[in-house]
Amino acid sequence: MSNEKVARFNKHHSVVGLRETLKALNKNQVTSLIIAQDVEVYLLSDVLSKINHSEIPVSFFESKKALGEYAGINVDAAIVALLK
Repeated sequence: MSNEKVARFNKHHSVVGLRETLKALNKNQVTSLIIAQDVEVYLLSDVLSKINHSEIPVSFFESKKALGEYAGINVDAAIVALLK
């Protein structure tokens, strides 16, 4: 993940996890997504189908553990959504 995106992540409001990301997508609040590279693809099927025809950018983070730590939670995180 680039330094520019890391800096932007720190400035934006965000939600962590699949359930919260789906809620934010349903409310059209997501500006971009950060997905852990080691997440199982089948877990993301609902998210990927929702963003299929949108222009929401997707970035990848090295692992679920690292993304969870970076998001400030004590557990692994598969996905983080940056909000409007």
